[in-house]
Amino acid sequence: MRIGVVGTGRIGLMHARNLAQTTGVEVVLMGRNQARLSVSVEHVCAAIQPDAPSALAGNLASRERAATVTSGVGLAEELAALDGVVVASSTNTHPAFALQIARAGVPSLVEKPLALDPEQLTALADQLDDIGTEVMVAFHRRYDPGHQLLRQRILAGDAGTVRAVTATEHDHLALPPEYVPGSGGIWLDMLIHDFDTIPWVTGQRVRSVWATGSVLDAPIHADYGDIDSALAVLVLESGAAATVSGLRRNGAGQDVRLEVFGSLDSFGPGIDACTPMTSTEPGISPPGPRYDQFIERFERAFRAEVDAFVRLVSGTGVNLTPPRDGLVAIQIAQAAAESIRAGSIIDLD
Repeated sequence: MRIGVVGTGRIGLMHARNLAQTTGVEVVLMGRNQARLSVSVEHVCAAIQPDAPSALAGNLASRERAATVTSGVGLAEELAALDGVVVASSTNTHPAFALQIARAGVPSLVEKPLALDPEQLTALADQLDDIGTEVMVAFHRRYDPGHQLLRQRILAGDAGTVRAVTATEHDHLALPPEYVPGSGGIWLDMLIHDFDTIPWVTGQRVRSVWATGSVLDAPIHADYGDIDSALAVLVLESGAAATVSGLRRNGAGQDVRLEVFGSLDSFGPGIDACTPMTSTEPGISPPGPRYDQFIERFERAFRAEVDAFVRLVSGTGVNLTPPRDGLVAIQIAQAAAESIRAGSIIDLD
């Protein structure tokens, strides 16, 4: 199986590394800058060697698998020879790449968001439905074991009546300044994962959104009409409220949790020995080594996502994140941005 990867930033290289450690997969890095591609190939190959950092190399069994990583030219030139494509390029290129790849009859895994507004995504989803080729959008938390188990427990009634939800999305490392202008903003670039996951986990639609936020850490965000510290309150159809906290930089470490509080019990992924919260109760030990970035925090999720894509390409897998499923998250993100502008609650009904 030959799978191409478009985009050689840290997400693209992470996907390439995970694919290269999958038995029977040849990875082709795509692009027109041959010098940069050569460096990227070396980076991916080094990441799967036994002496590579554990955050990149994964478990020993994966490291010992044979890996083939090569560089291609451009997508148009290579597409006919590929069985699947991962798109991890800049957000504004996602729609065009998704259509080009689908029209060639090749399944794709496209980084989120697939489009930047509900109207564009609806039109794109209609086109992709007509074409009929599988497109898997990279909402990786739907493939994360902790989030999948949470969904199972909630939908099975183990928590009882859901009364409150708290999502924490605090990145340890600040964004590179050059990434900010084209990021899409904190709601679409960062918190969109929570906006996708909360309705999916609870089985409830979001009725209304209220949001607030400020620039408290990196002034560059204000230069582009963005914020680096955000809070959104989502009212679910049952009347329960979900609070979503987002920080672009958190000195304590990478902190991504989703806590669901029910009438019978409470559950949540992201609570472990690495959770960067230090108790001030006497005699309680501080947390262990913290996650440095989201790639480490969601190592299992990203590996499971790639495994799901390989199965989808082979015709044996199920697509948990088709294009149209992203509409809910984009609508909530758009409502959060509008709530700040209007200073009011935005009704989604």
